[in-house]
Amino acid sequence: MIKTAIIGVSGFGNIHYNDLIRCQERGKLEIAAATIINQNEEAEKCARLKAAGCEIFSDYKAMLEKFRNAVDICFIPTGISLHAPMAIAALEAGANVFVEKPITATLKELAAIKEAERKSGKFVAVGYQTIYQPSTAKIKNTILAGEIGEVKTIKFCGITVRDKTYYARNNWAGRIKNGDNWILDSPFNNAMAHQVNLICFFAGNTFESSARLKTVQAQLFRANAGIDNADNAAIEIITEDNKRLLYYATHTAKCNGDVQIIITGAQGVITWTFDKTTYKIDGREHIYENNDSRDHVMDALLAKAKGEKSFICDSAIAGVQTRVVNAAHASSEINAVPPEYVVTQPCKDSTSERLQGISEIMPRAFQEERLFTTADYPWMKTGRIIDIAHDDIEKLIRENLNRGSRSIN
Repeated sequence: MIKTAIIGVSGFGNIHYNDLIRCQERGKLEIAAATIINQNEEAEKCARLKAAGCEIFSDYKAMLEKFRNAVDICFIPTGISLHAPMAIAALEAGANVFVEKPITATLKELAAIKEAERKSGKFVAVGYQTIYQPSTAKIKNTILAGEIGEVKTIKFCGITVRDKTYYARNNWAGRIKNGDNWILDSPFNNAMAHQVNLICFFAGNTFESSARLKTVQAQLFRANAGIDNADNAAIEIITEDNKRLLYYATHTAKCNGDVQIIITGAQGVITWTFDKTTYKIDGREHIYENNDSRDHVMDALLAKAKGEKSFICDSAIAGVQTRVVNAAHASSEINAVPPEYVVTQPCKDSTSERLQGISEIMPRAFQEERLFTTADYPWMKTGRIIDIAHDDIEKLIRENLNRGSRSIN
């Protein structure tokens, strides 16, 4: 029986908790240990876990020490700044790791995780649930089989609204750092990090690899005065084999809009949305419903832990998303949108900031496959082109952030 542990059951940890409970009830695993720092608030979950034979801890290090070499998978659905230290500690304690996305905030932390993974001989899987789905495998296999011909562009557009409660839910939402800890929380490193991961995965030349990056150029800007990182982004990525990847995301639209990926090849087009995938190849159209089940994630993890051949979103795949995020921050400062372009609007029981025109301008740039221009917004700034192989990305990030989030003149 696969033995598991979990660090945190609140917030998104509730999703992991329910995954584990569901699999335990089906006889697929045992929940051996859990770290829960807010046990009074989560009394019902604690009681249910204890009844199932799970030992509850208030400190994850104490849990890992007691269950050293006795847990097959440690689930880590915590804040971004905790991913690296917790994943490394779990690996060193002899456990495989399933950590929430993104794998970490910085390339330095990513390297540390990979080194711990190498030394321990254990695996790290990352919680980009969409990549584990059969619909994603079908898209990747269609591309690799050459059914749409040579891939020219892979692009994503995500128009979603996040209100004040979204940024107030914890002490790191929308933040670059939390104290001394790097976060880089943004649409492209949290809510829509999945799609950065997916477009890079679809550009990989084998099924179990993502794109090899050549250059990244970004436009990062912020409409919410209460946060310090970007809530809008346009990013252009060129791969080593000259595929062009484009990414557009906003949290400051008037209302929720398109969330889609379009893959264009010489002989066909694939369009992905949350609900369906549409294939248009040689004049024929086929539509398939997407089944975004968490069971696919859990089945892949459990099979991998048993030593079976199983695809997971490993540290190499997920690490490409981290590389894009870091390169984007090396490319562009976080530019504050002039206040006359921002409107505060009601949003359920809260309010949200709306960047005027973004719901029309972003889809237009997406359709025309370009970054924003001063014709879109007179104040628009474009970052430098980052050479992935040669530029000092960490140094450039610090230089950009040391300049501070400034208003655009």
